[in-house]
Amino acid sequence: MFNKNIKEIDNISLQRRLARITPEESRIGISYCITPSNDYVLLKDELPTDDLQNPREAIKKVLNETIKHEMGPNDIIITFGMGLGYLLDETFNRYKSRIFIYEPDISLMHFVLSNVDISEHLASGRVYITNDIDELMNKLGTSYLTKDKVEITYLPNYLITKNKELLVLSQKVLEACKSKIVDISTITKFSQRWLMNSIDNIANINTGTAYMLSDLYNQFIGQTALIVGAGPSLNENIDFIKKNRDKFVIFAVNKIVKYLLQNEIVPDFVVCMDAGNMDRTLGGLESNFGRVNCIMDIRTDCSLIKKGFNKIFYTFSNTDPLVNKLQKYNPSLKAEELGGSATTMALVSAVKLGFSKVFFVGVDLAFKDNLVYSYGETMNRISQEQILVDNVQKNVVQVKSVTGGTVYTRDDYQVAIHHFETIIKELNYKEIYNLSSFGAHIEGVKPVRVEDVILVSSKSMSNIANLQPFKMEIKDFIQEEFYHINNTITMISKGVFSSNFVSTIVKSVFLYQYLQADILNVLQKNFAPELAQSFFENTKVAIKKVVEKLQNSKMI
Repeated sequence: MFNKNIKEIDNISLQRRLARITPEESRIGISYCITPSNDYVLLKDELPTDDLQNPREAIKKVLNETIKHEMGPNDIIITFGMGLGYLLDETFNRYKSRIFIYEPDISLMHFVLSNVDISEHLASGRVYITNDIDELMNKLGTSYLTKDKVEITYLPNYLITKNKELLVLSQKVLEACKSKIVDISTITKFSQRWLMNSIDNIANINTGTAYMLSDLYNQFIGQTALIVGAGPSLNENIDFIKKNRDKFVIFAVNKIVKYLLQNEIVPDFVVCMDAGNMDRTLGGLESNFGRVNCIMDIRTDCSLIKKGFNKIFYTFSNTDPLVNKLQKYNPSLKAEELGGSATTMALVSAVKLGFSKVFFVGVDLAFKDNLVYSYGETMNRISQEQILVDNVQKNVVQVKSVTGGTVYTRDDYQVAIHHFETIIKELNYKEIYNLSSFGAHIEGVKPVRVEDVILVSSKSMSNIANLQPFKMEIKDFIQEEFYHINNTITMISKGVFSSNFVSTIVKSVFLYQYLQADILNVLQKNFAPELAQSFFENTKVAIKKVVEKLQNSKMI
């Protein structure tokens, strides 16, 4: 039975974990009993996993209470606990949605898979199973679209015996969905600009004046990095930074560079991820950049190449479809999880460069009274619960503070905190410290008082001097792109609005990135016929814009 079930599990990591458990180990603490309804109930350490009277009726009641909406094929139901499969079976038969099973007890899972045949459920393509909550969140992040519904249901007895785990699950699902909504919103807003920036930046790279940040990996072992954000707490640490300037390699987000220069602090790296309007933060400062290096994502505002930096180092996000395609033709290109902000990109960069310690300052992700940034910008509050940021409405929420209490922040900063924590966990890097006495708590970052910091080593930037520029191999890549673009043109001429048409577009990474918002809208509305004409027209515009941009950038 076990082998029959396990071969249908669409989770190779789980398959490996289960294979390490012996049948004897999975039976430890396991027993069962028969209920008055003539059903079997599993007991783990003498605690029942299902209802002891009538497990099927109890499951039906829980589903009625927890799932109040109609669930479609694209929606997701997360079931907490396996029991003997009653919850899965009832959920599977009642709803057409996708089902994610989360059973934190892997030995219990092994026992069930050895004794209950759920192979047809697993083979349906609708069911995903794991015992790892981070694995579950990654799956949710890659599967969830913003208009999908996500519901959590549970074994009745798990509500009592594992209520803390259920609370953690609920919170993480909420955070993951919020993060996805922010990610999709960002993609919808910036995908076209990212594409145009990427093409211009590739053209710049191939002039032989750009560098890969990965060429600096592990070149700063034994040194200390200071990542400077724009939060209000930076003000309290300016004197400390000046006093110890020769002991830090400073990574400054572009928003705070002008403030640092006004305080006679010249950063070693300016870290940039904004898609546009870079002149707003760096304009007029060009005379200072001869000694400063720039770290920028390939999607970042291409105007940075004209700012006069000593060297420009490119980073590549592993969530960027263009980067993933370029890697096929450029194996030396290293893509990383960058987290979506200049501050998270600075952290990933510092860790990859090999710094022995990383300190945060001004990375508050919270408000101090009404002060938003250290250089004096205050919030535009429109109500007790809402503020305006760059004419965009943000909700005010409370998060855990570095002091152990709570602090007010924006809802998108709450998502940024989640991104930070995810990246820190993936980096598995333990030497991250926060010098700020104020701000949001970030799991994996240790608060430290300035007076307790001991710095002994001096910084050295000499390992940058002899680096060689790099170029990308793009000839075959461009040829493949035009093959897919021509196929898209052929599909347009046929006038068939279908998933095959979208699949053809997606094969061209240029068209896919330009049309991401349109494709998302089509998928969410399940190819509603009234979308066909506008989608065809937008695809024609995308082809025209992409080809013109490639011509202007001399890539064709």
